[in-house]
Amino acid sequence: MKNLKGFRGKYFSLAAILALSTTITLANETKSYSDTKQNMQEQTEYTEAEELTPPSDELNVAVITKRIKAKKSKVYSASKSYVSATNVTDNVSILTSQEMQLQGMTTVSQALDSLPGISITSNGGLGQTTNIIMQGLSNKYTLVLIDGVKQNDPSNSSGANLSNILTQNIERIEVIKGSQGGVWGADAVGGVINIITKKAKPGTHASAGIEVGSYRYRSYTTSLSHKTRSFDLMLSALHVEQNGYSVVLPKGDDLDKYEDDGYRNTTINFKAGYWINANNRIEFSHQDVNAMAEYDFVNDPNKDEKINYREKSTFLTYKYFARRNEIEATLSQSYSNREEWNLKGKSPAIEIKDTLKYGEDNTLVFGVNYEKRKIEYVQSGENKKANDSSKAIFLNNVYRVNSWVLSQALRYDTFSAYENKLTGKLGVKYFVNDNLNIYTNIGNGYLAPNMTNMINQWGKPNFDLKPEKSESINLGVKFYGLNVNIFKNKIKNMIITDGASWPAPAQYINEKGTSKFKGIEISYQKLFFDKLLLGGNYTYVDAKDADGKRLDKRPRYQVGLNASYSATKKLILNANGTYVGSREEFGNETGRYLLANANINYKINKTWNTYFKVNNILDKEYQTVYGYATARRSFYLGVKASF
Repeated sequence: MKNLKGFRGKYFSLAAILALSTTITLANETKSYSDTKQNMQEQTEYTEAEELTPPSDELNVAVITKRIKAKKSKVYSASKSYVSATNVTDNVSILTSQEMQLQGMTTVSQALDSLPGISITSNGGLGQTTNIIMQGLSNKYTLVLIDGVKQNDPSNSSGANLSNILTQNIERIEVIKGSQGGVWGADAVGGVINIITKKAKPGTHASAGIEVGSYRYRSYTTSLSHKTRSFDLMLSALHVEQNGYSVVLPKGDDLDKYEDDGYRNTTINFKAGYWINANNRIEFSHQDVNAMAEYDFVNDPNKDEKINYREKSTFLTYKYFARRNEIEATLSQSYSNREEWNLKGKSPAIEIKDTLKYGEDNTLVFGVNYEKRKIEYVQSGENKKANDSSKAIFLNNVYRVNSWVLSQALRYDTFSAYENKLTGKLGVKYFVNDNLNIYTNIGNGYLAPNMTNMINQWGKPNFDLKPEKSESINLGVKFYGLNVNIFKNKIKNMIITDGASWPAPAQYINEKGTSKFKGIEISYQKLFFDKLLLGGNYTYVDAKDADGKRLDKRPRYQVGLNASYSATKKLILNANGTYVGSREEFGNETGRYLLANANINYKINKTWNTYFKVNNILDKEYQTVYGYATARRSFYLGVKASF
């Protein structure tokens, strides 16, 4: 085994605090659970009585349903176990399927762009390269999960690809901001995005929907589910086509002068679960995305190029319930294939963990993990393969005593190609009263060099790259529907290109020094008169490299507004908008614009629902990435039947 580097006094202190807290809490008298099948089910996220939508005063989320009322929630991403949102110390945001429907959100990137601390850039329309910037940190620093399966692609140096993930089959999205290395290991430097797909509801249900709109957009969705007390099945399918518009557009030019770049996406999702008996359950999930996107070259907007994507995500889980314990063994694999670019990535993994519920609000998670990363590529006309692997042991604890909530996490990873790493996280929340709480978190993380960075298929290789190291701290206050969060992140050894100009081959290198990211998030959401939901958020980010230079593509500030009004029991109106402040790319301004959207939802009867939405009402000409087009004013009409 390699020597453990960086194991200093602060880690000994972290380990001591975690060990002491765990020892004390395990010594306390705990509440045991009944061994009946009903209570076994109540320990899981599949409890029929449990609602996954949080109240507005917990996580700044409220959902307008037929009667506009808030519901309770549990959060998974903060500790690898379902913990009451009240007992989460992290800076958390949640979006539900109802909210995404109310605001007319089609893509995950649209949904994320509405949250504080997050901005989105895209190299064109649907299916084009999308970059999620979380608290100033680019896409590669964010760990993306779909139903708990890692989506970060070992063949993609930019991290997870969210450009083909649409919202129609998503139940909710959890976003945990700040370094989560102690919980999730590599790739979770900036935070975690956990996309949770819909599950079967009791009984037999089916749905079908169609949506048409501008740029010859067509969307078709269908689902079928069945759930009893013994088993549950859910099958859904989505097909989207769009003639689109030119991906590349010279700044200030006329979009109609150039040819259209189309997009299509067929996504199949299957989920199943079976209770073998009161103590044993198995679960299976598989998602298959088959997409195609046409694109252009920067110097040739009429270039006729395309890329086919195949992205799969699968897991098989066995769960054993023994009074206070839930033991899980999970086999998972993510797969990606970008055919035209001769790039394939695969990440098989196995994880075994034990979740101990001791006391009403206390959870201890202990586990081990093994992951292998494989890529296939073509270099100089030759087919090649590469792989690496990692092993990990982790321990997470959430403990509440009176008005205090304490969370601790430790994780030790060993790598086949890099130095080993110990990471941790400490969080504290204090409830001043029922409406006011204060929280803070401190943690560290790392980003191991992507194999594509080292190999550099189209440039000069560098097998001496070192992992990037991170530290993060935040301090927040929640008062009723108001949340104020101050954050600071540091990145050492940031991996960048050496700046070589064509035709000289570029190379990835470690930048000397520390890049710093700091700022503030302010959000507010309030339900008035059981009819009107108003919300807004403001984010300020100061993102600078090791030389103190402001980093490109990060807006200095961003403002989001949202209003939903229940005009009648059947009619809900929504208006939302985003103002993006100063943002530059290579000295070119790409910010300073306002986007406004509107959506009308009408429930015809118990079966039929229809909606009409207008995006970019002001018909604003803007670019999130310099030289790449965005949609002008566009209209969409949809209808859905649920049985």
